[in-house]
Amino acid sequence: MSEPAPPPAPEPDAPHVKTVLRLAAAMQRHALLVAVPVAVISAVAAVVLRGTSGLVGALIGIVLGLTAGLITTAVMRGTARTSPAGVMIGAMASLAGKILLLMLFLVAFRGTTLFDNRAFAFTLLAVTIAWIAGEVVGFVRAKAPVLDL
Repeated sequence: MSEPAPPPAPEPDAPHVKTVLRLAAAMQRHALLVAVPVAVISAVAAVVLRGTSGLVGALIGIVLGLTAGLITTAVMRGTARTSPAGVMIGAMASLAGKILLLMLFLVAFRGTTLFDNRAFAFTLLAVTIAWIAGEVVGFVRAKAPVLDL
């Protein structure tokens, strides 16, 4: 009996894959470092200014804001091994999907008394802006090459 042939060696990744994965990690790390403290401050402010319903609204805003941000880097990681155009298509599709899901959430809970709408809105806005700022800082500090040859 002959030994089974060893599995073929995996093909090496395209040059852009390592860069995209490094960027996703740096962007997520910096975004969390900025957005989490903003989320905590927002929750405390919501409790002080709006009470328990403010806290509930702020917590929902925090969860939505952080989830939306994490989706971005997850999509970057998931599409990294496609072409650079595939990474861009994934990023644009995730952006459209996040906007659609947020719009559906806002329509479903329009006029609700389950939570304070202002605390929700301002917290979601603050966490989202903090996340984007953190991603920008992470992107700049990662010093990605302009050309990946």
